[in-house]
Amino acid sequence: MKNNKDNFFGYIFILPFLLLFVSFLLYPFGKLFYISFFEWNIMAVAMDPANAIYVGFENYYYLLAGEGVWFDISVFFTPIKIITFSILTISLYYFYTKEILKNNIGLIFFFFYAYVVYFVHGIQPTEDAYWNDDVFWKSIRNTMVMDFFSAYAITFIALIIAIGTNHTGKIYIVIRTLFWATGGVGVAALSIIMVQIFNTYGGITSNFLNFFGFKNFPFFINMNGSRFVVIFATVWWAISLPIMLFLAALQQIPEERYEAAKIDGATKSEIFWHITLPGIARMFLLVSLLQIISHWQIFGQANIMTSGGPADATRTVVLMAYDYAFRDMEMGQGAAVSVILFFIIGFFVFIQFKTFKENE
Repeated sequence: MKNNKDNFFGYIFILPFLLLFVSFLLYPFGKLFYISFFEWNIMAVAMDPANAIYVGFENYYYLLAGEGVWFDISVFFTPIKIITFSILTISLYYFYTKEILKNNIGLIFFFFYAYVVYFVHGIQPTEDAYWNDDVFWKSIRNTMVMDFFSAYAITFIALIIAIGTNHTGKIYIVIRTLFWATGGVGVAALSIIMVQIFNTYGGITSNFLNFFGFKNFPFFINMNGSRFVVIFATVWWAISLPIMLFLAALQQIPEERYEAAKIDGATKSEIFWHITLPGIARMFLLVSLLQIISHWQIFGQANIMTSGGPADATRTVVLMAYDYAFRDMEMGQGAAVSVILFFIIGFFVFIQFKTFKENE
């Protein structure tokens, strides 16, 4: 009888949360799936709900299907692609022979994802082939590339900063506080600041280049330049939390391990690869996966700074869903894009839970 009474009061306590969860998350999420099966012009349906036309999987077919799409290996026969592949392969071989990859699922996943991002460039139409929606596949590739570089730039830079500031003293507290403060800037303010920094005419970067006798670089007109600006802004904005997480992980490594290694004559690099990195392996995996999941949702930076340009080079999946739904008023196609993004993110969440469960 007492247990039933306790359960009753327990349900009463969680009832407000359940109401909010159902109203603001579960119901909208179910509505998203529902709308993705309709031709749903937002203005027409607002005037008359009967204007929503059921089309089944047609929205998904339009986004995903095409004809004559092949893996084009010729795109990899460029100097930058060859150098990139060589660096990846040599690094992987070195880490494998030095047993650095042993029991470090975070680094293993880094190389796996790097090869996926590398080879995804070969999946494209040939001369007589086409995607039904070419922009959607560009947005997938753009998001994957920017996601990879921003996520792992944050992971590696945050690790270096955490190691460098993992000391006592007021100066290190100030440095950590300065890095932590970047996360408090709003995405709109961040984007406006970055536009001023990288503006072709009058920007800080242009003035710096002119001072040393170089010409202005058109960051927002050049495809790679615009991607760099979005990645740079994302790294600067989101690096604070990973630094704190790495600091917490570093401080959990027993000091006795370092002392024993120094007594045995281990070098600083050996201490890093065989004590520090294994000691934070789980945190390395957690940070990298959290950043990958987060940056698949890049929107504000690309929307404000580049509007997806030039030539759709920075058009992300979320930006495309937004454009479909609110620019073109095609809520059904926008919902379909969002559902596909949900399954992509769900894949990485599954990897996160799976790997952590196996390494408990």
